[in-house]
Amino acid sequence: MQNLKTELLSFCLERGASLAGVADLEQARAAVEAYASSTLHHFPRAIAIAVPFPRSVIAELLQGPTRTYLHYYRSVNSLIDELCIRLTARLEAGSFAAFPVPSSQRSGKRKLDSIFPHRIAAYLAGLGWIGKSGCLVNATYGPRIRLGTVLTTAPLPADAPVADGCGSCSACVAACPAKAISGIPFSREIPFTDRFTPERCDSYQNEVKRDFGQRVCGLCLAVCPYGRPA
Repeated sequence: MQNLKTELLSFCLERGASLAGVADLEQARAAVEAYASSTLHHFPRAIAIAVPFPRSVIAELLQGPTRTYLHYYRSVNSLIDELCIRLTARLEAGSFAAFPVPSSQRSGKRKLDSIFPHRIAAYLAGLGWIGKSGCLVNATYGPRIRLGTVLTTAPLPADAPVADGCGSCSACVAACPAKAISGIPFSREIPFTDRFTPERCDSYQNEVKRDFGQRVCGLCLAVCPYGRPA
């Protein structure tokens, strides 16, 4: 299975992803069952990928929402979805079940959830740690990345999570205009909603839409010192 893993991750990295790894979902079974759609609980592995935003595009958000960010948000999501579809086809050709999780799809009664939390797969696959903002933070790119996930039954060798790098930093907490980030560091034992209030984030973005015409913020991405342009 190591050869298959190498082949699949190389495929992603050669076609636009900057980070790729394999997650053992059994390490976070409780979180998967709490936050993912019940039809996806049986998958033991996930391939996690990340595509970075142009740093200069994220830096512009410090001055306010931009349509350039919205453009590349959609472009990066499209690239991720294409990669995940092609990964799924390769896995299915090898007689393994696979499920490409949409890069950005709001679900649930409140439309505040996704059918599978990308950050959990990315964290378990060693792509970064979950920051105080709830975003996946990579040492090189910071949170300026979009994530993709393909769930699979292929018994691929899993990667290991990396240590938290936020420390005492609270830049995202201070910058959040919605006051949605509590500042509590990530822990598997602490519910996501104790660390982040999605309703506040959602409400603020609706306010932005009234003035700007689109839902957008991204300040927690822009202020993070990891990966921030000099």
